[in-house]
Amino acid sequence: MSKIDFTLLKSPLSDAASLMPSIAGKKILMGFWHNWPAGPSDGYQRGQFANMSLEDVPRDYNVVAVAFMKGNGIPTFKPYNLSDAEFRRQVGVLNSQGRAVLISLGGADAHIELHKGNEQPLANEIIRLVETYGFDGLDIDLEQSAIDFADNKTVLPAALKRVKDHYAGQGKHFIISMAPEFPYLTTAGKYIGYIQALEGYYDFIAPQYYNQGGDGIWVQEVNNGNGAWIAQNNDAMKEDFLFYLTESLVSGTRGFTKIPADKFVIGLPANVDAAATGYVINPTAVTHAFKRLYDKGLSIKGLMTWSVNWDNGINKDHVPYNWEFSRRYGPMINGTHLSGLAQDEADLEAANRQ
Repeated sequence: MSKIDFTLLKSPLSDAASLMPSIAGKKILMGFWHNWPAGPSDGYQRGQFANMSLEDVPRDYNVVAVAFMKGNGIPTFKPYNLSDAEFRRQVGVLNSQGRAVLISLGGADAHIELHKGNEQPLANEIIRLVETYGFDGLDIDLEQSAIDFADNKTVLPAALKRVKDHYAGQGKHFIISMAPEFPYLTTAGKYIGYIQALEGYYDFIAPQYYNQGGDGIWVQEVNNGNGAWIAQNNDAMKEDFLFYLTESLVSGTRGFTKIPADKFVIGLPANVDAAATGYVINPTAVTHAFKRLYDKGLSIKGLMTWSVNWDNGINKDHVPYNWEFSRRYGPMINGTHLSGLAQDEADLEAANRQ
């Protein structure tokens, strides 16, 4: 088994990026950050996301996931437009504010191919990236064929366990999260192997409630007890979709695996340009769903969005999206910890009037 001399990689200074801020017991608003430049019309509605620095991400986002770590062989990461030192400095700015910065592995177009024997080399590379850039954890964002390609399902969890144990030995908490598409979370779903392998190691799971079109959930209780299929792209039943799918996942019912509520984060697109489907037209669908969950004793950990760059982007007519996602939901997540939702909804309505 190969080893690496990590003492050669450690920063000579104990700077802000060497911190690993804790998210234990906190509600989170997580946003992905693009490590590539915007094109003229990258959005699903021909809008354009914003090129922006990490340090300009609004403070409402207390977890930022840098997209992506990828590549042939052992995947890696390099800032697309900054020096290593400047990128680390910006990570340190967020860390000094108590915000975590993760590296996200995968992405929709990534070919990740790991084989038995890659466990230690992958762990070494993750630790090298942490020591170089100051990352506070890793988000698994494998999609499509990459989920179960080659030995990914066994090698990646094994490597992450080694990384987490390595930092635990230094008194630090390395965050492990996942952002699977929700159809892969049925009891026989393709992501179950990762969840089982990382039981006791992962910090939260943020299923993507977007880009699944007609995929959804059967709910017997609705439609006067006659049942109904509630699809992800059914805008008229969005609140019920958010509530019932989340309830199913945090309780392990209706054919879905169980993810504890305190480790569960709902993933939504920032706007109509960020995803083909899944945008929540009326934000009260989100706040009402959170309240219904809370009333059932299912207080989840927060929200995730793709992406902070889209939240700051423009539509095809060059009208700014003006941080709609964080303005809508930041007060709810960062305000009263989802326990006083009546006030949260009042805060949300006030923010939407601004």
